[in-house]
Amino acid sequence: MHIERVDLADAQRIRACDEAFLAAQRADCPAEPWFTGSVFRGWLTVGWGGDPREVWLAPGRARGAAGWYRLELPERENQDRAYLDLVVHPDKRRRGLGTALLRHAAARAAGHGRSVLTGVARNGTPGEGFARWSGAEPGVVEIQRVLELGKLADGTLAGLREQAEQAAAGYSLVSWTGPVPEEFIEQAAALYAALNDAPHSPGEEPAMWDERRVRESDARRPVYGTRDYTVGARHDASGELAALSDMIVDPADPAWGHQGVTAVTRKHRGHRLGLLVKVAMLERLATSEPQLERIATWNGESNAHMIAINEALGYTILEPRATSWLLGAAAARG
Repeated sequence: MHIERVDLADAQRIRACDEAFLAAQRADCPAEPWFTGSVFRGWLTVGWGGDPREVWLAPGRARGAAGWYRLELPERENQDRAYLDLVVHPDKRRRGLGTALLRHAAARAAGHGRSVLTGVARNGTPGEGFARWSGAEPGVVEIQRVLELGKLADGTLAGLREQAEQAAAGYSLVSWTGPVPEEFIEQAAALYAALNDAPHSPGEEPAMWDERRVRESDARRPVYGTRDYTVGARHDASGELAALSDMIVDPADPAWGHQGVTAVTRKHRGHRLGLLVKVAMLERLATSEPQLERIATWNGESNAHMIAINEALGYTILEPRATSWLLGAAAARG
């Protein structure tokens, strides 16, 4: 079976990967919001974390893709792992293509000194069945939730904001659009690091954030072509940025908002700051993005605190859930 490496500057090949990805998504989870072309291209070629990656494709007809995989090779943490996204077009499944791509990916991972492959599959889909068949072990379970903005009862946000403000006396709200302002770079790094308290798969190392990493992350924003909003809470007495929440809107699919991080540093927890910044974000979006109809977010299944906030806001579960799977690269090579 022929498998070839994709030149990440080849727009036609990237489009072929996108078409196969969308076909698989329509078959496996049609209710999930989809990547548009610009966001898919940014995710495939640059990724959320900016780590090195390679993409390999099994050609289909007319320069399409019967299947493909993306292998991400983290540089800072988890250097024993390779993060794998593997897609087979629904019309090409159950013909051995997924197995061939997995074995090829495992060999590439081993060649880069990686001993573990890790990827995500929606529960109950062919992806989960393939993961189990390959011998992978389940890790953290993530749940997607959606907030239908048109179903928010009058006064809901005002009532929640009042509750949060009572607990958050001594904190003030700040906000920005796009990259983190220079005055908050160092404190934003501490907030991103606070996300390491969220559930993770076994053996996964925490991300180490510093000012350089924040700037690098911000430098990738234009690749996706999105509009990015952040609301933070600052401690009045110390001037510290204690919490933040960010939201992403894709102009090519403007009815959907996508929740990014929501984080509170440990020393400032217990003041309902998570609720405060999320309510303030929704109030801001009502003005900045009035066309929004729904917002999607993900939480670890065991992240009770953030789940409670989202449920108070009116988020409901979008099934199926997603499980992170771990597989030894040597075992995957067969």
